[in-house]
Amino acid sequence: MFDPDAKKTPWTYIRAFIYLSSAFMRYHLSFKKRFAHIGGQPTVWGIKNVIVYGPNISIGKNVVMVAADGHTTNISSLKMRGLEGRITIGDDVLVMNGVRISSASSITIGDGCMLANHAYLTDADWHDIHDRTSAPGGTAPIVLERGAWVGDSAIVCKGVTIGENSIVGAGAVVTRDVPPNVIVAGNPARIVKKLDPKKIILIGEWEKKRQIAAAEAAGHGAIP
Repeated sequence: MFDPDAKKTPWTYIRAFIYLSSAFMRYHLSFKKRFAHIGGQPTVWGIKNVIVYGPNISIGKNVVMVAADGHTTNISSLKMRGLEGRITIGDDVLVMNGVRISSASSITIGDGCMLANHAYLTDADWHDIHDRTSAPGGTAPIVLERGAWVGDSAIVCKGVTIGENSIVGAGAVVTRDVPPNVIVAGNPARIVKKLDPKKIILIGEWEKKRQIAAAEAAGHGAIP
């Protein structure tokens, strides 16, 4: 957005002030009102490019959303024909450029999950496979358990659970459940590697571990 190495001029600071003021107003006057619940103010880059639409959309604490360089990040739930979507995003979740999360049933994203650029989560077909005039078609909930990571341009389809700490490789298409602590890749996605859960450090956990270590070193005991 702003080049830290560029020569600073009065106009540089005016632009920065205008941008930050605009983002502040957009967040408080519009953006946060689109959520059913916000656990804590998220960090949002390119807030004008983050589309949040529909009922029952909630986010936890320390969520980071990115929609830079003109990319649109879209989080949408649908209410129609007796169906009502629900999207629940936990704490310390990273949502990157161009991500799409579309719900007509239920999508739950656990704490510490990451969605890479252009990942797509959809819990519906959006049209019946035979009657193309009928929407939203078949639906079934999606669950991303704690620490799941969906790679660049990967697709997670309806009815899928991604197990704790597991990684969906770039460009993969996930049509069935993924167990915990594995990497899946391909179309359809298959297990290609197992992970050691003892080695995994999630977003939001490193700082807590650092604080605990500092408190113990100072003789104050663990931080609750």
